[in-house]
Amino acid sequence: MCHRAFLLSQTTRRLAAAAASSGRHRHFNLIMTKLGQNTKQSCYRHLTTQSKKGAETAAAETTPEPPTARQLVSHAIKCAIPMIGFGFMDNTIMIHAGHYIDCTLGVKFSLSTLAAAGIGQIFSGIGGVMFGDTLEAVFREASGGTVHKHKLSTAQKLMRSSRIAGVVGGIIGVSVGCTLGLVNLFFVDEQKANMLKLQALEDGQEFEFEVEIDNAINPGLTTVFVRGPDVDGVLASITAQIASYGCSIVKLDAGFRGGDSVADTSLQNLLSQTPATVLEDKFIIRDRATGRAVDNDDLDDLARVILAAAKDPLNTHSLKGQIESLEIENMALAERVLMLQNHLEDQQIKIIKDGDDKGKE
Repeated sequence: MCHRAFLLSQTTRRLAAAAASSGRHRHFNLIMTKLGQNTKQSCYRHLTTQSKKGAETAAAETTPEPPTARQLVSHAIKCAIPMIGFGFMDNTIMIHAGHYIDCTLGVKFSLSTLAAAGIGQIFSGIGGVMFGDTLEAVFREASGGTVHKHKLSTAQKLMRSSRIAGVVGGIIGVSVGCTLGLVNLFFVDEQKANMLKLQALEDGQEFEFEVEIDNAINPGLTTVFVRGPDVDGVLASITAQIASYGCSIVKLDAGFRGGDSVADTSLQNLLSQTPATVLEDKFIIRDRATGRAVDNDDLDDLARVILAAAKDPLNTHSLKGQIESLEIENMALAERVLMLQNHLEDQQIKIIKDGDDKGKE
């Protein structure tokens, strides 16, 4: 029995060696033909068992170990570093580029601040991609390689825990970078664009307004026509000025020159591709004191008041008021500083006159 087992073991090893080599299949088949039926079945069972054990061993060797906590933290930091650079450069370029566009193209083409910021975002996206790798290299050099000490294998990077750590690190990194980029707001004059836009209005559009007052169209009422460019705040400024003049507005129509309403003319302009740029606001008013039309002798004065209101809309007036208030505060602070300086100098000087019993400060 022992001898048979020994022969079976020897035969099995020879068969396994023959089966493992692609060039020895003929030797394998030759040996199998010389064995009995029982020996063949025993050999097949043994080879199958050994094959399963080898497959399990190989699978155990190829399955990677789960990453440790230190490896996940290191991987998260590695993913966060380029996002810090991207977020910082993104906000920095967007703020400065958007501010420059708002002060140039925004003034020339009457773009809103949001439109200027959107155009600046194009440049910030390009800059973030360009400088992200550079900042990553700088941070890597500053960290002395400690960030990349706990590296992950390729198989470990594909694990769910590693992917989650990378996403979390990227989110934290871009949040920190964008927050740091907000520091650029301290170096931007936010009122400069508004002042330039208002200056552009004063330099050109103020001469395009036209006021016409008629007491004959509507008996017992005064009709006021204001024609000019479409400027924010003009309608509210004229309305407030009419009320302060002592008149009540009975009816108000806003439209483009020619009498069409704003909505109808906008549709017509879209179809004809010839947008109108001159608005005509029609006010029907009456004197609150008499309940009738404004006196003919007061029409010239009323027209000049309305024209001044059109040239100086409420948003312009509000900003100018803020500037005047700041100038007054600056003057008050300057006077206070001068007074404190004089008081300090008086405290630093001590004079003792001849014959005086005590000094005078």
